Amino acid sequence: MKKISIFLVLLMAFSTITLKANDKNPRNVKETQWLTSQIYQMLADESIPDNIRGTKAELRIILAEDGNYRILSVDSKNDNLRDFLKDGIDLDIIAKGRTNVVYVIPIEIAE
Repeated sequence: MKKISIFLVLLMAFSTITLKANDKNPRNVKETQWLTSQIYQMLADESIPDNIRGTKAELRIILAEDGNYRILSVDSKNDNLRDFLKDGIDLDIIAKGRTNVVYVIPIEIAE
């Protein structure tokens, strides 16, 4: 009985350590979701051209120390989608988050 209780205590301690080690930063996840929802709402107001439907992109944005957002990159196989995202996102009206954090936002245009 004593061996079983020691084993259970060690198992519980190992489980707790494993959960804490794999825990993501919930604040950073919430900020990314918050920023993503703002960008999605902004793009929803635009009329979507047919030549970018069904394509995907990955947008990287950072809030610089001067308080302005900057688009670091737009990774997409479709050049028209890159131009649409760069023109359609108004970085001045996005609410400010943490500085020097790179936000990666996946974007997929529905068909």
